[in-house]
Amino acid sequence: MKLTNKILYQFLLIILCGMVAHAQETGNIRGLVADHDSHEELPGANVLIEGTVLGASTSLDGSFEIENLAPGTYTLTISLLGYETFQEVVIVKAGQTSELDIHLEPQPVDIGAVLIESERAYSAASSSAIRKFDIRTRPNRSAHDMLQMAPGIIIAQHAGGGKAEQIFIRGFDADHGTDVSIAVDGLPTNMVSHGHGQGYADLHYLIPDIVEAVDVYKGPYFAEFGNLATAGAIRFRTKEHIDKNIVKMEAGEFNTSRLTTLMQIPTGDDHQNAYIAGQFYRTDGPVESPQGFDRFNLFGKLHTHLSPNSKLVLTATAFSSGWDASGQIPQRAVDQGMINRFGTIDDLEGGTTSRQDINLQYFVHGSRNSELMLQTYATGYNFKLFSNFTFFLDNPEEGDMIEQTDKRQILGFNSHYKFTHHLGKGMGITTIGGNYRADDISVGLWQSPDRVRKSALVDADIFERNLSLWAKEEILFSNKFRVQLGLRGDYITYNVEDHLDMPGLANDLPHASGYAQESMLNPKLNMAFSLTDKLDLFINSGSGFHSNDARNVVIGKRIAERVRVFERQGLSQSEIDSALTAQNFDPAQNGVQTFPRAIGAEIGFRTRLLDRVNFAAALWWMDLEREYVFIGDAGTTELSDPTTRTGLDVEARFQLTRWLWGDADVNFSRGTVKDAPADADDIALAPRLTTTGGLTAIHPSGWEGSLRYRHIDDRPANEDGSVIAEGYTVLDFSTAYQIGRVKFHGTIENLLDVDWNEAQFDTESRLFGETESVSEIHFTPGNPRNFRFGITYEF
Repeated sequence: MKLTNKILYQFLLIILCGMVAHAQETGNIRGLVADHDSHEELPGANVLIEGTVLGASTSLDGSFEIENLAPGTYTLTISLLGYETFQEVVIVKAGQTSELDIHLEPQPVDIGAVLIESERAYSAASSSAIRKFDIRTRPNRSAHDMLQMAPGIIIAQHAGGGKAEQIFIRGFDADHGTDVSIAVDGLPTNMVSHGHGQGYADLHYLIPDIVEAVDVYKGPYFAEFGNLATAGAIRFRTKEHIDKNIVKMEAGEFNTSRLTTLMQIPTGDDHQNAYIAGQFYRTDGPVESPQGFDRFNLFGKLHTHLSPNSKLVLTATAFSSGWDASGQIPQRAVDQGMINRFGTIDDLEGGTTSRQDINLQYFVHGSRNSELMLQTYATGYNFKLFSNFTFFLDNPEEGDMIEQTDKRQILGFNSHYKFTHHLGKGMGITTIGGNYRADDISVGLWQSPDRVRKSALVDADIFERNLSLWAKEEILFSNKFRVQLGLRGDYITYNVEDHLDMPGLANDLPHASGYAQESMLNPKLNMAFSLTDKLDLFINSGSGFHSNDARNVVIGKRIAERVRVFERQGLSQSEIDSALTAQNFDPAQNGVQTFPRAIGAEIGFRTRLLDRVNFAAALWWMDLEREYVFIGDAGTTELSDPTTRTGLDVEARFQLTRWLWGDADVNFSRGTVKDAPADADDIALAPRLTTTGGLTAIHPSGWEGSLRYRHIDDRPANEDGSVIAEGYTVLDFSTAYQIGRVKFHGTIENLLDVDWNEAQFDTESRLFGETESVSEIHFTPGNPRNFRFGITYEF
């Protein structure tokens, strides 16, 4: 034992001596970066050693440190948007630390400079510089506009303005968010196991004026994003502080008005900042039956520096809205002259929704460019929606109106720890993270003709938990080649208390109380080649998933359990199928998963040309496995066959003059159902061609103007293409002029006054008095040409 201890002590002594010797053979660079005029510390500045991948970012107090450098002479480049780039020659000596005090000269932010800003992106779509450009040049009046900041996204509203938008991206009709993960300051927007649809993402709680940045990640290639991030992920970040207090008043046609205020709160402390924002919006819409849509938003944010290297950020959000809706109308009713395009069949559709959030984030920067983030949040949410898609199909006398409800509380936790380390002449950046989300949900579905409850179709409590661990390793082999490896594991538990899963209470729908659990590992691989300082090539691959409604998962488990019982009883397959059918279960669901994996890959590039053009393109592919899904409007399950999608995304941003910019996104896609006949393999409503773009003028005289278009091509509304959802092209114009502290602004929506259908579905319905049902296009009309005017006062 003594000999073993002696050997161990000698071994530790050798390691210690080696570490000391290594420290004596290398040196460090330590510095502080501040504003030249105000002398305030500048966090987030990039510090890079020229000709290498070595560098750092300044922490909250503006400090940085680069360790373990071989003795020699180095050139440091320090850059930060809004400041002149600075270079400093530094001599590093063995066993010593070179100290620097750097002051950057402020310079006006030229939007054109954002176009050529260098960055370390890992895919053609995930350019933070381009998203900065978009925020600065695009008018954003609503959550509708904010979502379309993501290139390739087209959205549609079809329930009076208060319902979450329908999202189309990369060949997906992502419904209200099933395949797009959306968050604000790390706070999830999507609602799992929602009463209306899986992944329901209502972004109306976000006030556009407080958004500072938006990051877009297409495809399932990034380890930090889990559930629902199959087609992509969108992350909004709100402002840490506001430059000016504002009061903005707007009014327009259809009894539309909006009042927005942003107010900085004096804290009396240089290390604290706080502001509040509020917005009230109302409109009746262009329809004959007024929508009466009212929405109120309130937002507050406080951030305080606990130390030179740490800060605490607290945000609070409150949002509430209510509306009536004209719903989707059948084409035949318009063709026969029963109603016009803005008429209604059932004017009692509508709903209400509210949400309250508390979000607390803690950030600390440590040595060796390490970073720790801890976040906890809580959400309260209420939703009620009255809809009638089929009119008198099931109930010829009273009508088919349904009522959907969702009441939930969410508690969550997010964290990550990032640190850098040397890999020979290269550098590694390791990030380890974890997430936990707990949803306690009460969901209901009722037959409610004329908004009067008659019978319960669904009445259940859901307790859903999602725990995830993830890690990614970024390896910078040189300033020309970098690799990002990622791995994510998700574990979800479902606990359903179905109050109709009892004798005498059940209806003709499937019901099951019980629990289930699912887990999945998803690897990621991203590579970036900087062929020149203005041309980057990207290769991305990975897998991801979207979960299914907890009720569907538990029903699937109940079916599997009943099959095992019936097999023990010696029943034949036909007898088993009959027994399952008698209990309102679909025998085909046995053995079909409810946790489908999405596998994707793409190759793309981004280039900067003539310091005026930023151009990117990506060729992509994605497969999604077969699954059974829960249909929230019907309270039943349905088979979704495996699909494959391919496409090409192209985006360009360009500067035409010193004050005129342009942008265009063009997206081609083709989605098919695997193993289906060639004449019946279309993915219903999946877009094949979408494009958005426009021109933006920001003149030094104070005048601003924007002319923007959006286009979606014709696309099949069903699997065999016998019903077509018509495409459209809509043009919008906005202008503004600033005089001192006052800005006047105006908007013309649908400048050419085209008739267009915002949302379209192939639906089987029956009108009152019809003897037979008809399956055809049902649509929500898009707004006709309308005008809005406003005034903003800054102080």
